[in-house]
Amino acid sequence: MDPATAGDVQLGAVHAQLVAHYGASGIPPELRLLFGAPDLLCATWVAFHESLVAGRASRTDRELVAAGVARAGRCAPVLRTQARALDAGGHPALARTVRAGGTPEDPGHARLLAWGAATAAPKGPPAEPPFPAVHAPEFLGAALTAHFLTRLGSALVSAPVPGGVGRWPWRLKGRRAAARSTAERTARPGDSLSLLAGATGPAPSWAGGAPLGAGLAALRSAAAADGGAGLTDTVRTRVAETVAEYGGRPPTADPGGRQPAARAWLYAALSGLRGTDRPAAAVALLTALAPAQLAFSDVEFWRVTAPEGEAGDTALLRLAAFGAYTAVECVERRLVASTPGAGTHPRS
Repeated sequence: MDPATAGDVQLGAVHAQLVAHYGASGIPPELRLLFGAPDLLCATWVAFHESLVAGRASRTDRELVAAGVARAGRCAPVLRTQARALDAGGHPALARTVRAGGTPEDPGHARLLAWGAATAAPKGPPAEPPFPAVHAPEFLGAALTAHFLTRLGSALVSAPVPGGVGRWPWRLKGRRAAARSTAERTARPGDSLSLLAGATGPAPSWAGGAPLGAGLAALRSAAAADGGAGLTDTVRTRVAETVAEYGGRPPTADPGGRQPAARAWLYAALSGLRGTDRPAAAVALLTALAPAQLAFSDVEFWRVTAPEGEAGDTALLRLAAFGAYTAVECVERRLVASTPGAGTHPRS
């Protein structure tokens, strides 16, 4: 067992499933990042497993959609994970193309990749998605889970700083490099549900009763939990209102910029907030809308102003997760409204 999972039954159980799928050294950094919050890790893995690993639709097709999301979000860690999955599934050339930012030769593959990327666009993806309506919930689940992980990965996983000047020193434990994924395994829908503990709230109706709905419900519940992250009602309200105002999309033409002009939207969104609410809201909003803009100074300001004992990495992770999922809910509403077949998934 990984030492990080010792002493926690829930964490040990999900770690066992991750090892079975990825191998002992191959757990992706965006998932290893979540070890500090076992309930959040379990919920994320269930949503990921039931949307991307298990299911009836082509896994390759769903991986391409997730890769498109990661590409649109400029999240190298998640894009690498999807490329590894494509390679492990017997598509090495496609994996190289996806990772390099190219366009697949196969028109169907190209449309799936483009559809995933378009889920982050202002108008959303085309009205006619490149997959059968009967499989729409699996593709929606894959896209939404990728949106969540892409935001967390961009904000918190170790990555090169633009300009090649090194690495941000505060990135969390997900920075461990992930090894190559293991070969694709047969997975049955519902295999991961035993990891969930306690009530998760209602599953989204668009899931049509499939296991992936329980994963998304659990993820919503875990991301909304405070967990000592300073999520006051004031912070929750301001983050929700701002994310809704921008539709869960980057509010700037330079989502990776940290100059005052590129962050003008953030300063406006924080107007009127006082005390610990201001830095907490900043971290959540940046993760939600422009995760590449989250800077060392933002994290340190939050740490030094947070109440004693509530400024650790787990609290930071929960704060970021709240922001990320708030944005995912905006994307979800847009996708469900524009995707034929949502809610028609055959029950497992």
